[in-house]
Amino acid sequence: MAKTAELPAGLETWSDKPKRWDFSRDAVTPGRLTAWGAELACASALVAPLADIPWQTGTAAGLLCTGAAVLYEKARGSWRRVMVARASSWLATTGWLSYALATRPTLTTMAVGVTVWGAGAAVNIGMDKWGEATREAEAELDRRLAEGEQISKAQQGWSKLLYDICGIEGAVADPIVDKWPSGAGETVKITLPAHMNIDSLRGYEAELAGALHLPKGGGVSFSAGGSDVPRNIVFIAIARKNMMAGAIAYPKLTPTSINKPVPFGVVGNGDTAALNLKDEGFIAIGAQGSGKTALMKTIGLGLVRCIDAIVWDMDTSAKMSAVFINPYLRHGIGVPLIDWPATTEDECRLMVKAARDIIAARKTEYADLLEDEDIDNLPARPEIPAIHIRIDETKSMPDDVLEGIDFIIEEGRSVNVRVSNTGLRATRDYITAAMDELTPGRIGLRTNNASELDMLFPGFGAPDMALFTDPGTVVYMSGTKGPYQPAPAKAYANMAEAFPRNSSDYKRMQTLFMDAARQLSPIRPELDEVSARAAGLAYGQRWARCIPNLRGDAHGHVGPDRMHESVWELYRSWPAPAPYDVLLGRTLDDDAPSQGPTMQIPRLTEAILDDDALERAAAQDAAIELAKTQVAPKTNDQLAVELFASIGRPARPSEVYPLMVKAGYTLSDRTFRDLCTKLALHDKLLKGDDGTYAAPSGEVPSGRVPGSEDDPDGRSNGTHG
Repeated sequence: MAKTAELPAGLETWSDKPKRWDFSRDAVTPGRLTAWGAELACASALVAPLADIPWQTGTAAGLLCTGAAVLYEKARGSWRRVMVARASSWLATTGWLSYALATRPTLTTMAVGVTVWGAGAAVNIGMDKWGEATREAEAELDRRLAEGEQISKAQQGWSKLLYDICGIEGAVADPIVDKWPSGAGETVKITLPAHMNIDSLRGYEAELAGALHLPKGGGVSFSAGGSDVPRNIVFIAIARKNMMAGAIAYPKLTPTSINKPVPFGVVGNGDTAALNLKDEGFIAIGAQGSGKTALMKTIGLGLVRCIDAIVWDMDTSAKMSAVFINPYLRHGIGVPLIDWPATTEDECRLMVKAARDIIAARKTEYADLLEDEDIDNLPARPEIPAIHIRIDETKSMPDDVLEGIDFIIEEGRSVNVRVSNTGLRATRDYITAAMDELTPGRIGLRTNNASELDMLFPGFGAPDMALFTDPGTVVYMSGTKGPYQPAPAKAYANMAEAFPRNSSDYKRMQTLFMDAARQLSPIRPELDEVSARAAGLAYGQRWARCIPNLRGDAHGHVGPDRMHESVWELYRSWPAPAPYDVLLGRTLDDDAPSQGPTMQIPRLTEAILDDDALERAAAQDAAIELAKTQVAPKTNDQLAVELFASIGRPARPSEVYPLMVKAGYTLSDRTFRDLCTKLALHDKLLKGDDGTYAAPSGEVPSGRVPGSEDDPDGRSNGTHG
């Protein structure tokens, strides 16, 4: 009925009309009128003996009904068995009628005749329904036969193709083809002869893609399936569209876990391309302009989204790390998403030393945890985060750093210290033997020589170079979670220039890393106490050393012009860090300091205070608690003036900020705001030439600190800027 309702009136086909065994208008057809008229004629002929009608009349009526029934079924396209059954029912009635008219039947023959007529009428009526059902069944059979012919042709085509291209005789294609939801292609399951496996097909990707007339950017890749799939079964993924053209915007910045695969792109069938970075590092190889740096930024975004992993970068060019740190250094937003950016050779040496010390400490001090939980490897949790070290351009590292990296790769696996490397080539100049043997994750981008990717994927052959039509096109594999063979994918784009100007993706990518700093800073874990203690000053004073390397001039001189004022104030409040020679053990000067205070990036909590500040903290806490008893809530600027006054001397905003946080000042998009500027305190405080402020003598503004009962959304919704 639904079908009829959807079609315009008068355009319905016979099969679209409802089937009803009555004389309502929709059920009446010319053929049915003929059939019922023939039955009426037969019924009338039964009284022929009483009316002295010749027997030839009954014979003619029966033959007429038989012919009408056969023509009716033939016009409807019924099977022969239906037409035979229909004709037989009428001929039986005709035969009895002719006999009755010729022999002057008795009551017995009349009763037999009525029975025969009733059976014939029932058969004729039943044939109408049976004929429709059998016609549909016949159409379905015809469809299946045609489909079977197509399947047979496709199977024969695959068998011939694999024989012509790969020299494999006897390959059988599965009749069920897995069409990709993206509409870009399909996967075909091939059963090879019992003595063959996927290795028999390796190296033929380009030839098969050419034979299938696939465009550049499309292609063929092979997969052996899971562990339960027999060895002689191969899945051939066929991308019939150029999935590598254009850009795919980075998805939402949703927090995740390092215990899950870290996504970095999309494969041809629409699934996510990801690597298991908890259990493995990766090697990324690509020529200049292939999109390697953009790929590392994308993978970096995946790592900083993890609530149980921190990221260290050995990045002497600072290209890979800058976008994750500049939102904090330039704009004071959140915290640096990269926990330790090493941009000089000595800083890389310190990172290696710290990592080695952390590995040793974690193996001994967490031994009881492993025993209590009956596990072999240290779990990754927010309180014991995994450490992932990314190295940009391995060849640029000094030999002693490379030796240290090899040690970390070999020894850090069981305690969640992993290493990933990038390089322009896959030779020993760029990848050491330990990196090659112990790094199961592989990512290949466009190279100037196909042999480079052949070395990156030993035993698998170089992928089809026609795949690499655009930057960001990769071929990747994983030795722990799959894919276990090189598979093409398109990495997410994270720069606005990859999208049309003023498009929604363009606008979102313009602020992607700023948004990441705002959204992900609260979930970034801190290094566990065991590891931080083992790393010592090399880790604790890293920002005091790294900020000049990141924001200073060519000589390492840093000033307030290239940093947010709050970061500059914080940086100036730190004492000078221990020199590299001391931290690396290269000096023999007994007077050189071997330890000192740790520098921390504040996180909306109390900053580290010296002894004098700790003595004043109690009095300040008392003042804050007393202020809460006042009836009128204090504004942010009133509270700031009072706290400046409580210090008793000129002070920097960096000293007052932790106290503001304790009192409820929670502008969480910045770790540390210039209170004087943002809270309009210039007219209420006295500014010194050295950047300090002091409260003027006089009455301190009264009022109480507002609580949650005053503003359920927090103090951050108050007047600001």
